[in-house]
Amino acid sequence: MRIERSEARSESGPTVGTSSWSAVPAAAVGLLADPVGAPVNDLLLDMKHAAAGQSYLEWVRFQRAAELHTQLVAPDEANDKRRLDALSRCATRIAVVHSIPQSTAERLVDTSIALRDRLPRVSDCLRDGLITVQQVRTIVERTDLVLDPDLQTSVDGDIASTLRRGGSWSTPRMRDMIDRIVFRVDPAAVRARRARARDARGYWFERGEDGMATVNSSMTAENAIALTRRIAQLASCVCRDDPRTKQARGSEALFCLAMGVAWECQCGSADCDAPPVPEPAAPAPRDVPGTSNTTTVIHVLCDLETAAGDGEHPGFLDGYGVVSADHVREMMSEPGTKIRPIGADDARLPSTQPSDPYRPSTALDTVIRARGLYCDIPGCNQPAWRCDLDHTDEYDHENPERGGQTTPAGLGPKCRFHHNVKTFSDFLDTLVIGDDGRAETSIVTPEGLIAPGPAFTGDDLFPSLRDIQFEQPTHAPPPADSEPDIEPTRRRTRLEEKHARRRNERAENLQKIADDAAAAEIAAAEFEAKAANDPDGIYDLGRIPESEAQPGDHGFDDDSDPPF
Repeated sequence: MRIERSEARSESGPTVGTSSWSAVPAAAVGLLADPVGAPVNDLLLDMKHAAAGQSYLEWVRFQRAAELHTQLVAPDEANDKRRLDALSRCATRIAVVHSIPQSTAERLVDTSIALRDRLPRVSDCLRDGLITVQQVRTIVERTDLVLDPDLQTSVDGDIASTLRRGGSWSTPRMRDMIDRIVFRVDPAAVRARRARARDARGYWFERGEDGMATVNSSMTAENAIALTRRIAQLASCVCRDDPRTKQARGSEALFCLAMGVAWECQCGSADCDAPPVPEPAAPAPRDVPGTSNTTTVIHVLCDLETAAGDGEHPGFLDGYGVVSADHVREMMSEPGTKIRPIGADDARLPSTQPSDPYRPSTALDTVIRARGLYCDIPGCNQPAWRCDLDHTDEYDHENPERGGQTTPAGLGPKCRFHHNVKTFSDFLDTLVIGDDGRAETSIVTPEGLIAPGPAFTGDDLFPSLRDIQFEQPTHAPPPADSEPDIEPTRRRTRLEEKHARRRNERAENLQKIADDAAAAEIAAAEFEAKAANDPDGIYDLGRIPESEAQPGDHGFDDDSDPPF
């Protein structure tokens, strides 16, 4: 049986399409042909079989990724010190085709290499539907420090044999099984949980609903306690009439501490007795080096009707996403807000800076970012105002008339990574303005495979962007570029960095084992010394001398029965 794939072709090469899985008869892959009215057990078993099929398809993806690594990365891996090395470029191909972030694609490649080289029998278990892709990642991570090929084979075989024994696996049971096998053959390869947890600390942002978001941070317990107490200390600087809940005050106190914003009670009373902030006992904002004269700017987009209060079209908060019209107007009313309308009339706007036709004008810069919303490479979610503006066709500095124009049809937002990928590799992108004024993008891999760009952009959110007109740029040569683009490099290859990280972590584990053994020897010597001076054998048996026992030691009278 063959799965047909819809693969469109253009004059420049094949285009990523969709696979016709829905056309495959369910019975052909062992599933119920008609689940309606089927017995409960049959439905449950069908779900289990479908999950096994998912594992098989993930195995196929890992196999293909491993082959891509063999063809594109392995030949240069040992000597490739480019910052955008062969693995980065291989992962970029995967990322744009799957529309996933670059980091996710690189993890996929790393996992595929581990399954191919270190854990082939575990890979077979994934193929056979015995484990899930999440469990595979756990196995790969917790066996990463086993470096000896013979020990890798032993660990791979033991884990696979245990998986094929049957039974169910929860996350803790899977973790403990792997650690036991690894510890038995190579104690230095067992990742210390405390060190692993400390190294995994991080900070991340989660989009919420209704214009809210969550900022999370994992840290050591002592740092979390100190931070919590500092937040509580500032949040307590209010009077009893402050209308906010305790949790709301804590949220705003954290923001004030991080941003150095003044804290005040919100009771609104002239007779408020809340202590002023800062005061000697209250937290004071900390200056961040290099930011004393900078201002944090948050970009919010909306149409003119919403801004004027005559419309209810949603707006867009850069770095967050779509927000309601009411939320937009709340932000407009905040102190320090600057409102800059664009396209309020039919006049054409300048497309470039007066003295430099290479650089876009402020108006064009804003329209391009508003149109893109994010980096325009498939799968990348970098907000547009944190991106570079990239000329789709390379700007000809010697003869600007020949291409790479600084116009709405020639610019798009790209994060710094993808901008460099395009500059220093053979990836290309296209930008076409349709008859309806909507911009459509695509990216072309070095082998000519075309991946379509984002399906939803600012053109869909703000259709009026298409009505803004710009002047044609002048073609005077821009100021000479004194520093040509130079591809960034690494101090050592990615492979060398990975081996060094593993060696360092193993060395730390070996030192921990040695320290624990030395501590155990000292404790044993102290015990033996005490036991030598103990004629009653108290230290040896752990008994309490009768002379030291007291009737009330356990809270009972002499005649009462023991509690066990």
